[in-house]
Amino acid sequence: MRVLSYAWYIYDPYLKPFNQNYTGGGLVVRNLCNYIGKQHESYLFLGQVIQPELMIENIKIIKTDYDITQKNTKGDNKGYITYMTGIFERAVKEIQPDLINFHDYGDLAESIVKNVCAKMKIPYVITCHLYEGKKAEYAENEDVHKVSKRLLELPDIKIITVSNGMKRKILEDYKDYDEKRLVPIRNGTDFTVNRQNGNLKKELGIINKKILLCAGTIGARKNQIQLLRVFGQDACLREKVYVIFCGKMAVHSTYNIIDEIEKANLTDCMLYVGVLQNEEMKDYYSISDALIMSSYAEGLSISALEAIAYGLPVIMYSDSECADDLNDPKVVCLADSHSDASMAKAIHEWYEKSWDSEYIRNYSKHFTMEEMAKNYLEFYKKTISER
Repeated sequence: MRVLSYAWYIYDPYLKPFNQNYTGGGLVVRNLCNYIGKQHESYLFLGQVIQPELMIENIKIIKTDYDITQKNTKGDNKGYITYMTGIFERAVKEIQPDLINFHDYGDLAESIVKNVCAKMKIPYVITCHLYEGKKAEYAENEDVHKVSKRLLELPDIKIITVSNGMKRKILEDYKDYDEKRLVPIRNGTDFTVNRQNGNLKKELGIINKKILLCAGTIGARKNQIQLLRVFGQDACLREKVYVIFCGKMAVHSTYNIIDEIEKANLTDCMLYVGVLQNEEMKDYYSISDALIMSSYAEGLSISALEAIAYGLPVIMYSDSECADDLNDPKVVCLADSHSDASMAKAIHEWYEKSWDSEYIRNYSKHFTMEEMAKNYLEFYKKTISER
């Protein structure tokens, strides 16, 4: 079977310029394509920049640098989209894939679907890695909401949701949507666990406090600012708990997390450590006692899957998409609403509860990359046979 995957970007530590954007979505797409390539022919078209043809482990990166003068700009991208759509069509003719899997539905992906897939009648599916809902509680990037709406308006297309919770959330917004067109395939990770820098806690000056790790892009959707409010109002938490934030600053973020921590006088219990790479994350998982997610919208968080692989419980909202799949009270601690009071209560409950890290590590084995790739391949074969 020949599978052609499309993504705007991935994360790969050895592939410029994709070695700086360490995000869960970019990592999971890269790893999925690699696992597919262990058993079948796996091709990957990257839309963000033009690239030469490359082999990255088991993935053949499609050549797009036929015209090196082409640029992806933040302004009018019509010329770039037309060029890359033509290159995609050229790749399809050369590869003759059995199926195409899109991992986003931005402007370029939409152009390819309309001008290549429809014309050439090749089976394709689209994976929805993030659904932000019709009525988001935050304003950050309106384009994302438009993309979700545009995707769900496509006729007769199967959409892979990366969690059961995402499927639920879509059906809550679109009550007449044919749920058979939404196929949940849960995210997985091949994150290898090993204990790292044992002196890190001492180096950071954290003494006699439990550590909450908050990982993810700093911005409105991830809602880290709520944790500053919660700790600012609760002296008991400030005395007992230390929060470490990591992740890049969102392009559209309206605040700087470092400045906000200082303004709130929380430097004794909070720290922003910047963007961490894969091995660096292991240092921080190793010293943490739990992962906390105050995020308004997730797919199935890769950082949550990595955290439970380390035996760490996860604190999040009860209506989070992740909560449908990470639904064991021995693994997660849920805030029953998005209010600051509910989040504070959940943190206190986590602090007072005794957690079995071995149980959590065993639970994490339900979310392997092998299982995820197997489910994708079974779905591909079913889709191809139906066509």
